[in-house]
Amino acid sequence: YSLGAAWSLSGTIRRDGSSRFGANNRYGTFPSLSAAYNLTELPWVAEKDWIDFLKVRASWGQNGNADGIGNFDYTSLVYNGLNYTFGSDQVQVNGAGPVNTSNPDLKWETVVQTNIGVDADLYNGKLNVVMDYFVKSTNDMLAVVPLPGVVGFSPSATNVASARNSGFELMVNHRNEVGLWNYSIGGNIAFIKNEVTDLGTGGQPIATGNVFGAGDFVSYTEIGMPMAYFYGYETDGIFQTDEEAEAYGALPDAQAGDVIFVDTNGDGAVDGQDKVMIGNPHPDFTYGLNMEVKYKGFDLSLFLQGSKGNDLYNGVFRYDLNTTNMPVTALERWTGEGSTNLYPRISHADPNQNNRVSDRFIEDGSYMRIKNVQLGYTLPKTVVDKLKISNFRLYVAASNLFTFTDYSGLDPEIGSRGTLEIGIDRGFYPAARTFMAGINVTF
Repeated sequence: YSLGAAWSLSGTIRRDGSSRFGANNRYGTFPSLSAAYNLTELPWVAEKDWIDFLKVRASWGQNGNADGIGNFDYTSLVYNGLNYTFGSDQVQVNGAGPVNTSNPDLKWETVVQTNIGVDADLYNGKLNVVMDYFVKSTNDMLAVVPLPGVVGFSPSATNVASARNSGFELMVNHRNEVGLWNYSIGGNIAFIKNEVTDLGTGGQPIATGNVFGAGDFVSYTEIGMPMAYFYGYETDGIFQTDEEAEAYGALPDAQAGDVIFVDTNGDGAVDGQDKVMIGNPHPDFTYGLNMEVKYKGFDLSLFLQGSKGNDLYNGVFRYDLNTTNMPVTALERWTGEGSTNLYPRISHADPNQNNRVSDRFIEDGSYMRIKNVQLGYTLPKTVVDKLKISNFRLYVAASNLFTFTDYSGLDPEIGSRGTLEIGIDRGFYPAARTFMAGINVTF
């Protein structure tokens, strides 16, 4: 709806339904509203010949999400073949019963987002700028929360939490021609802060993310903290002598070559009360850069992407098995006093639990990746006319050409496995480096 040459207003209302929810909450209503004001015709803007277009805008809206959950999490599934014994003779009979918990009040995950932004075209279209400040709240987040084994059922999805992402995004593009050269370069960067705002009735923290051999959960979600942050023990090097381990006292099973776990609360014992935040899987910012250059018939394009400030939990190796391959750092393990203060001794029994969840396995996940690069050559029009075709282009290209990172794993771009498990590397297959060459012919 237009309120004049400068103003514009729009709004929508969605009514969505999904069979993944029961009769109690099958449908959800999601409105949105946006407004914009074109500043271009204002006198103080029009008098500046370097401003071609300038607009401010704001929007608010809701979206529903039903992805990432099963089709029947709102009810119990009954399976046959669940046998039971009755009577003094312990006669076994066939039966059927539920195998998972049910949640008839399971409902839509709702994303509420507010944006305030500015769009600008400058210098005869050579420079384009888009700026956005946003607040994105995810309410009634859908996730599967692990249950204690004594419950006897498999967990189903539930509405576990609410979280808020707020930040600033900037996108800048520049294009120009200089003689026979034609080029464009653009980039974007997004700064994001993540915080859990609600955990339902009681607000109890949620532990998630098992890793083989760690003996406990890796991630923790609690109000006022980042979603699924890494939670475990701080370390302070390696005991170099048995006397040093005995004097420490807080780790009665430790000996020379074992990890020094910090007694953070100072009660004289290292236990679950000493766990703290050891890492944040959310980056301080993400970014991308694209570039294209053309000269006569040649063209070169490049796309980079990356993140900065996020941590990863390197849980690739199976420390719970004695016959599995070990990381190469095992060659630098502690073998005697002064040999290393980083890597503990190898012990099958591992009485000190050196491989428990700790900052030993937290690494900087920042990276920059050359995602795509392509070089091409297009035949001149005079040549293609003689060949009686419209266009002929040769090119070579590569994907995931180089990744610059300090992460020791195969690929720092881990992503997530569900809402509450972020940045845990259990051995994801890395992005493949691909080389291509081709010919495009248009007749």
